[in-house]
Amino acid sequence: MSRILAIHTSTHDMKLSSSAALTRALLDRMATLSSGTEVRWIDASKLHIVQNLSCYANGKRDCANPQSGPYRCWAHVESLKDPAKYGGKDQMPVIYDGLAWADTVIFSTSTRWGSHSALCQKIIERMDTLENRASTYGEPYPLRGKKLGVVATGLHWHTGDVANRLNETLRWFGFATAPDDTSVLAWQRSADPFFEHPDNDRPYLEKWTLTPKGVWAVDRCARSILSANKVWV
Repeated sequence: MSRILAIHTSTHDMKLSSSAALTRALLDRMATLSSGTEVRWIDASKLHIVQNLSCYANGKRDCANPQSGPYRCWAHVESLKDPAKYGGKDQMPVIYDGLAWADTVIFSTSTRWGSHSALCQKIIERMDTLENRASTYGEPYPLRGKKLGVVATGLHWHTGDVANRLNETLRWFGFATAPDDTSVLAWQRSADPFFEHPDNDRPYLEKWTLTPKGVWAVDRCARSILSANKVWV
């Protein structure tokens, strides 16, 4: 059975979010192409994720230090010691555990000023402990070979470029991607950079997924993720 984890990193309500809708369309198509899939969602906006403490800057061996708790992360350990200082106990282990469980991971983001969401970036920085176990400590990459998909939606700001850069960044964690990077799915409402939101994007996204172009894009991405086999590190 394939275990698929979708990590929603937009701060928009999932019931209104265009990136959540496009991720759902992708997951539905993957389910029809691959029998026996189990899907879990994480709405990261509902988690209290402590910011990265820049442990790597103290010396590379401070990041993923075996003494920094079961998740090998000082941000998590320190938040448990002093929750008030960190705004509460860190919930990043929800994502760590999800990543360990899954064999396929979909990162879903909205576009924010030419980049992925700040929440998505916070998660990536907190995933540094996973990458550093291999690059510094010489251990196997915890995420090596897990299939990767990226979904990004936005109003008009080069959403395809945002999705491709995020895909390129995440490859450094050992994920397997399609050799031609077609395991990326992006949609933007307008090409006009001066176009301002008159209403919610989601209905327009949902209509697009029913067009021939939308059906083709979702299907291509689903097939690419399921067959992803290129590991970059």
